[in-house]
Amino acid sequence: MPVKKQIQNAVLIVLLLFSPTVIFSQTLDPGILSTFEAFTGMGAVVIDGQITGDVGTDSGAISGTGLDSTYTGMQYNNDSITDLDKIAMLRMYIHLSNVFVTYPGTHAAAFGNGDTITPGVYSIASSGSLAGTLTLDGGGNTNAFFIMKFDEEFTAGAGSNIILSGGTRACNVYWVAEGAISVASNSSIKGTLFSHPGAISIGTNCQIEGRLLASEGAITLGDSCVAFAPSGVSSIPIKCSSGRDPAAAVDVLGSIEGFAMFSSSGAVSNATISGFVGHIGSNAGIISGFASSVLIGEFYNADSVTAQAKIDLDSAYIKLTAIPKTDSTHAASFGGGDTLTAGVYYIAGSGSLAGTLTLDGGGNPDAIFIIRFNGAFSVTAQSKVIFTNGTRLCNVFWIAEGAVSMGAFTYMKGTVLAHDFACSMAANGNLEGRMLSTSGAVSFSTGAIYYNLICHLTLSPLPIQVLSFTAEVEDGHVQLDWITTAEINNDYFNVEQSVDGINFTSISRIKGAGNSTQALSYSIVHYTTVEGRLYYRLKQTDFDGNTSYSKIVAVEFKNNKDVILDIYPNPFSGETTFHTSKNLIDASLIVCNPQGVVKQIENISGRTFSFQRENLRSGLYWVKVVQDDKVVAIKKVVVTN
Repeated sequence: MPVKKQIQNAVLIVLLLFSPTVIFSQTLDPGILSTFEAFTGMGAVVIDGQITGDVGTDSGAISGTGLDSTYTGMQYNNDSITDLDKIAMLRMYIHLSNVFVTYPGTHAAAFGNGDTITPGVYSIASSGSLAGTLTLDGGGNTNAFFIMKFDEEFTAGAGSNIILSGGTRACNVYWVAEGAISVASNSSIKGTLFSHPGAISIGTNCQIEGRLLASEGAITLGDSCVAFAPSGVSSIPIKCSSGRDPAAAVDVLGSIEGFAMFSSSGAVSNATISGFVGHIGSNAGIISGFASSVLIGEFYNADSVTAQAKIDLDSAYIKLTAIPKTDSTHAASFGGGDTLTAGVYYIAGSGSLAGTLTLDGGGNPDAIFIIRFNGAFSVTAQSKVIFTNGTRLCNVFWIAEGAVSMGAFTYMKGTVLAHDFACSMAANGNLEGRMLSTSGAVSFSTGAIYYNLICHLTLSPLPIQVLSFTAEVEDGHVQLDWITTAEINNDYFNVEQSVDGINFTSISRIKGAGNSTQALSYSIVHYTTVEGRLYYRLKQTDFDGNTSYSKIVAVEFKNNKDVILDIYPNPFSGETTFHTSKNLIDASLIVCNPQGVVKQIENISGRTFSFQRENLRSGLYWVKVVQDDKVVAIKKVVVTN
């Protein structure tokens, strides 16, 4: 994943993972997408009609006769703005998916033909269509909202016409398809068209009052069309939970809590564009298929982070399975409109979930739901888990002693753990939780996994764009170099180092450029006596005090010195004495700080020599003894006032 996205994601992780638990209500907000009329995460944008608002794609061409000299919007293509647009789309998709469905399959897949519908969320488990006239009647309520969800494509026939009445506003209307969206000629559409994924094609002579948004797929606006964003602010209510506060008995995840997908020993994969809130990792397996997806998190593969995650996952499994069973009599099949109260449910063999299952917390925020299967666990396509009366994600676990397979268009909630087997979810799944395996592949496709909703998130252009950040072992030190291609209000960098990849300390502070649109190069050297695997990252701070992080890089460091160097006194203020374990002959003494060499003394011989402070400022320095073009000793020294 590009470095600029990892920095951005690290900022979001701070917002999402380390805030206290809060549950609150707000309304659906397009965020940075509010200025856009058309945006796709991957695909071309062709505008041949009249459009009001910005257009963009994160990967594709932008063209069309409608973008001539009369066009007043902005065009964005594969830049920091489109990176943020993709995150804003993921946020919208997550929240649209979580709005309670008031009409689950009770309306026909075909809308229109003079029909009038009342406010709510309509879910169609297939493709859907619109023909003729459809009236959305808000009943006099300007906050009334209409969300139409289709598990496949959505098509509007020629001459389709949507009428808003009874206070209904276009900003509260969404048409969401898990496939392509097409609108035929001479149609008038009210509401945002949102394909996930799929192309959006608008025929000629149409009017669209709403945005055109696609996670993946081309967007085409036909000739003689008029498209503009809806006026007003959406009042579609969404519920947000931020942070974590599990019941004590299930507060067991440790570092695994930060992962959306993890395998202790298996491949972790994704197919086509998906969205993830949380880290992706494997301690012993390849990670693939995430290049075009949105990740608010980091990738970890066979490193100290995944080694700890494996330990924590094993520990979590032991602790969760040790919690006493409260129900061993439930049928192996769950769902079908069933409601469970809090408890630990144990199935002696394989089990399944089909249809809708409600987990009722009974008003207790610490209500625990653990559903264990002593075999495989399968979830039928289009099944759904619903939380009610205080049930919280952090207290819900599904554990199988066999493979876990979740079907297409499944809406699951909770941490799903396959013990020593694979864990998979088919296309267009939606998991509010985690997919984990102690020894098996973890796979996903064309959906979203999130263990924490993205709430109160202000997206703005990145303070910096980092083209590269590298660490290389050179003679007696680690060379750290990075290049920025743009900086906005960048005050300074802290270069941070760690021996475990988790706990970092600052080793140097470097002034930033403030504002720049040119490529700028930075470098420091790190002198250390610590041997083994060392980790480095950049911490960027802007003038407002906001921070962001780069990716983590690692090196294997070994001193390989054959001369012992002692310095006494150390620290010193004026003069100190160097003692070596071997005689030196015409050696050099090089004094360095993180910015480079500050002093050099030549022609040193013998085993003892004095060193004068002279013009050195107070602070920490590293001294290297070089003989025959080889660093034979290295030591740190502190100069005081």
